[in-house]
Amino acid sequence: MLLSNKAWRNRFGRKHISGAFCRLSIFSVAFLGLTLATVSRQTKAEEAVTVAIAAPMVGNSFSIGIQYNAGVTAAIDALPGGLLLGRKLHIKTYDDKCSTPIAEKVAEDLVLDPPAVVIGHSCSMATIAAAPVYARHNILQITPASTQPKVTEMGIKTIFRMIGRDDVQGEIAAQRIAKRHPGEKVGVFYFPGGYSVELARTAMDALEKQGIKAVHTAIGIASASSYAEDIQDFIDAEVDVLYLVGGGLDSGVFVRQVKQMDAPFDIISSDTLVSKVFIETAGSAGEDIPFTFPPEASELFTATQAVAALKKQGEEPAGYTLFAYAATQTWIEGVRRANSFDTNLVAAAIRQAPIETVLGRVSFDMKGDIHTNYPAFSWYTWKRGKRVSVD
Repeated sequence: MLLSNKAWRNRFGRKHISGAFCRLSIFSVAFLGLTLATVSRQTKAEEAVTVAIAAPMVGNSFSIGIQYNAGVTAAIDALPGGLLLGRKLHIKTYDDKCSTPIAEKVAEDLVLDPPAVVIGHSCSMATIAAAPVYARHNILQITPASTQPKVTEMGIKTIFRMIGRDDVQGEIAAQRIAKRHPGEKVGVFYFPGGYSVELARTAMDALEKQGIKAVHTAIGIASASSYAEDIQDFIDAEVDVLYLVGGGLDSGVFVRQVKQMDAPFDIISSDTLVSKVFIETAGSAGEDIPFTFPPEASELFTATQAVAALKKQGEEPAGYTLFAYAATQTWIEGVRRANSFDTNLVAAAIRQAPIETVLGRVSFDMKGDIHTNYPAFSWYTWKRGKRVSVD
C-alpha cells in the first residue's frame, strides 16, 4: 500500500529524512571535489610551459638562429617524457634580425604572453636592448652568445650568459699580438655596433698596457661592397698585423679583398669568424686566420651524448648549438632545484651551486657571468672549410 506524503513523513520522521539528505550531500561534495582535483591535475599536466628563443632567424646571421633552435630542441627532447615538473615544454621562436630596435620590439611582443625563460638573444646590443624589458616583466633570460660586458653589468639579477666576456677576448687578442708579433706595427679595423666597438676598444686598451699603440685604426661601413680604400690605408701605414672585429659577412668581404689586393699584413680576429657565412664569403682567403672562440664543446666528454643525439636528428653541434643546449640545461636544473617555474626562485637556484652541462661543470656569479674549469676562449682557424684548433 502506498503511503501519502504526510503519512510517509510521520512514519520515517523529518530527522531521518534530513540525515539521509545530509549524507547524500556530503557524498556528492566529496565526489565533486575528487573529480575537480583530477581535472585540475590533468589540466596542469596539459598546460605547456613556453620556452622562447630570440635570435636572428633570417638574414646574414640566420645560422645562429638555426643553431639555437637545434640546441634548445635537443635539450628538451632529452627530458624523460619531454616533461619538466610534470608539464610539457613548448618552444616559440622570435626573429630579432640581430637589430637593436627590432630586438626591443620582439621583447615587448614576447612579454604579452610571457614565457618561463628566454634563450637569447645572440648579438650583444640586441641582448642589451631586450634585457630591461624582460627584467620589468620578471622573465628569466639566458644568452648563449652575447659577449659584451654590459650584458651582465646592468644590475639585472635574472640574466645569465653561457660564454665569456669581450674584455677577456680583447685581452687574449692583445696577448697574442704582443707575443707573436713583437716590434711589429699594429692596425685595428672594426665596424659600427656595440659588439665591434667595445671589443676593439678593449683590445686597444690591453695593447696599450703592454706598450703597444695601433699605428692606424679605422671604422668600416657595414654591408659595403668594397673596402679597398680602407685596405690601402693600412698598407700605406705599413701595418704588419691587423686586428679585425666585425660581423661574419662584412669580415668575409674585407678578408677576400685583402687577398685580392695582396696586402702584406697578417690578420687575427674574434668569435664572429666562427660563422660559416664568413668562410663562405671569404673563400680560401679566410683560411689560416686565427680567431677566438670558446673551447670546442663538441669535443668535451660531457657533450658526447648530446652530440650523438644532434647528429641523429640531422643537426651538427656547430657554433652556438651546444651553448644553447647548455643554456636550456641550466634553466631546467634551476627549475628542478626550485621545484618551481618562478623566475626569482629559479635564478637563485641557478646560482646556488655548480651545474653539470654539456659544457662541463659551470657556475655563475652574482652578475650572471659563467665560470668554467677551462679558459673562456681558445684560438681557432678555418682549414678546407672546417674549423680547427690552433696552438
